[in-house]
Amino acid sequence: MRVQIPAYTDRWMMGDRYGVVTKVTMKPVPKSGEANAFALREVAHVKLDKSGKTVRVILNDCTVV
Repeated sequence: MRVQIPAYTDRWMMGDRYGVVTKVTMKPVPKSGEANAFALREVAHVKLDKSGKTVRVILNDCTVV
């Protein structure tokens, strides 16, 4: 699946904005206000077109193109 990575990343600012999702993993993140409580968040590994590097970004923050 082709995506545009989020604008808050350094790679996006450098013009390396588009790539292909190679893998999706689940990462536990702490819930706010609750002790020892975690939620799972999907993290996408995106291979970028311009540089060929692979970056990890939150999947919900990506835009499908």
